[in-house]
This record gives sequence, C-alpha cells and structure tokens, in this order.
Amino acid sequence: MKDNFVVTIAGGGSTYTPGIVMMLLENMSRFPLREIRLYDNHHQRQKTIGDACAILVAERFPQVKFSYTTDPQAAFTDVDFVMAHIRVGLYEMREKDEKIPLKYGVPGQETCGPGGIAYGMRSIAGVLELVDYMQQYAPGAWMLNYSNPAAIVAEATVACGPTRASSTSAICRWLSRVCSPTSSACRRAKR
Repeated sequence: MKDNFVVTIAGGGSTYTPGIVMMLLENMSRFPLREIRLYDNHHQRQKTIGDACAILVAERFPQVKFSYTTDPQAAFTDVDFVMAHIRVGLYEMREKDEKIPLKYGVPGQETCGPGGIAYGMRSIAGVLELVDYMQQYAPGAWMLNYSNPAAIVAEATVACGPTRASSTSAICRWLSRVCSPTSSACRRAKR
C-alpha cells in the first residue's frame, strides 16, 4: 500500500467540495494524502471554492500539496483516486428537471422519474469525459463516483466497456450486485 495518495475532486467548484476536503483531512491517519487537486470546468466557481479550500488545507495540513485547475492534464496526471461529484447543467437545469414533470403531474427529482432520467442523460457524458481523462493521464486511478443519479451513471460507465470503466466505483451499483438474489453474499445472508 502506498504511503500517501493523490486525490482529485472532480466538480471542485461545488459548494459541497469544502466538506469533502474537510472529510479527507479529518481522516489523514486512515487515508494519508500527499496532494489534493480540485477540478472543474467552470473557472469562477472553481476559483471561489479553490481559494477557500486552499486556506483549509494550509491551516490544517500544510504538508499536503493543494491546487485547483480547469485543465484536465494538471488535474488528472498521476492521481490515485478521483472523487466525482459533478452537476452537469448546474442548479438551473436541476430546477427544470424537477418543475417540468410536475407541470404534467409527474413527481420526481434528480435521481428518479423523468427529471432523474434527464439529469442522468446529461451526467453520463460528463462522467465519461472524466473516465477518459483518467485513462489518458492516470490509467491506474480509481474513480469514486457519487454524481447523481449515481445508479444511472454507474450503469452507463460499465456499459461502455470494461477497459473504459473498470476502475469506476459507485455505491449504488455495488449494493445492487451484493444484494442481488443471485449474489453469493445474499445467499449466505438468507441461511
């Protein structure tokens, strides 16, 4: 096992990113880090959140290198893990995903219903772009995806082929496999 890791947080301009950075720093004894990189394709959001996170890292663990960028090569080269929590279309599209179906009497939100499907269709391309960057710049890296809708995104990345998505992990997909009636773990639990 490595002594310390390099992690890229994709969707680094999100207001949820400081919480992820804090979680990583609070678990340094269990998951030691050499470097944290933030990546986002929206420069201003990335700068605002990146500047705030730079202060957090410098105050708590100054030995951890920290950077933020909109350049995929700088973000993904030689990373060990990519934590993906992207929101394609930002909150403007989330609002449409939720309100348009309601106009027709159909409930739903970002993980289910027509809005979830629409969001999933947008998210798939964004996550596959991240997978491509990983293949190009860090082929041994693992992706921990929690971009919603996680189940739709996980299925799509796996459907693109084992080479492209073999290092993508999604909790929803893993649980669906473990809890499947045909899984050995589920059969053992029923005994």
